[in-house]
Amino acid sequence: MVSKQHAHLLSLVRSMIPPLSPKLHKGQAGRIGVLGGSGDYSGAPYFSSMGAMRFGADLAHVICEPGAGAVIKTYSPDLIVHGVLDESKSMDQIKEELKGIMARLHVLIVGPGLGRSEHMQNCAKVAFEIAKENDQMGVVVDADGLWLVQNGPQVVMDWPGVPRIVLTPNVMEFKRLCEKLQIDPKSSPETLCPKLASALGNVTIIQKGSTDIISNGMKIPPSLRPDGSASDEKQGGKDDILESDTEGGLKRVGGQGDILSGSTGVLMAWGSEWVKGSYEHVGHPPPSDKGIAENIPLLAAYGASTFNRTVSKRGFEKKGRSMVTGDLVDLVGPVYEELFGQPGEEEGKGKL
Repeated sequence: MVSKQHAHLLSLVRSMIPPLSPKLHKGQAGRIGVLGGSGDYSGAPYFSSMGAMRFGADLAHVICEPGAGAVIKTYSPDLIVHGVLDESKSMDQIKEELKGIMARLHVLIVGPGLGRSEHMQNCAKVAFEIAKENDQMGVVVDADGLWLVQNGPQVVMDWPGVPRIVLTPNVMEFKRLCEKLQIDPKSSPETLCPKLASALGNVTIIQKGSTDIISNGMKIPPSLRPDGSASDEKQGGKDDILESDTEGGLKRVGGQGDILSGSTGVLMAWGSEWVKGSYEHVGHPPPSDKGIAENIPLLAAYGASTFNRTVSKRGFEKKGRSMVTGDLVDLVGPVYEELFGQPGEEEGKGKL
């Protein structure tokens, strides 16, 4: 049985989705960048960026090392590939090129296929600096982007306002982050996520597990509760986490997290543009509720978590043990429609 809390949150996520309208021009429904793709890893940035495209983004840019870029270009002509993270260039040169690319984006996803070399980690650090200067840009951090955060937490801290940053760590990545911030990883799982989010300056974290725990370290506003209360009785009054317990598949494959980062990025882009009023001219006005407007990263994280777990379940139902991430990319569209509606059904939502 679907809980009232889950149904309410999904209704809010649907409210962020822009309608399909001839009045929207190319790019208004999401310009996503994926910074990663080192010499050894070309699949992860493809899955993240193509997952974003299949989810509904208008444009997806992959920012990568030149060798990885040459390979990624053969995967799909739909992706815009920038092989600018060239080790032969100075970091100042790379920074200037990144500024030009990132100026086009709503959201940057840092980490898929990034690797841990000093050069690629420094490129990601520069990208964080650029994003921090642009208070309109959202950032999703996964994979070896989290390695950078672990070694230098300051890259996600001290951002203006409520940071538009979502971290998507797996079990080991989450444990290492806790240890770095001197948080006992053996504490109750329900307390760890808000503690870590708070320690990192109130970024939003999807603590992946049998149940995904989502928090930005602050109290969940009443508008995100179905009854308008400040806490969820199901969680024993816990008021600083959301739990995403939609059933997933029974096989974990490398690449599922990349699809999660892509869908998180698109929902962040849509939500941020919705709040700015970018869709008002197509009958999709921004929310009047401040609690909703200030918690777009939290809603994007919940929606993407629910989506990713459902994609995994549908993929496993079709393929069983033979399931690979490529199977999940093909299911992004059908599962999107299952959760968020057929094209055109989003019309008129967002009047909150």
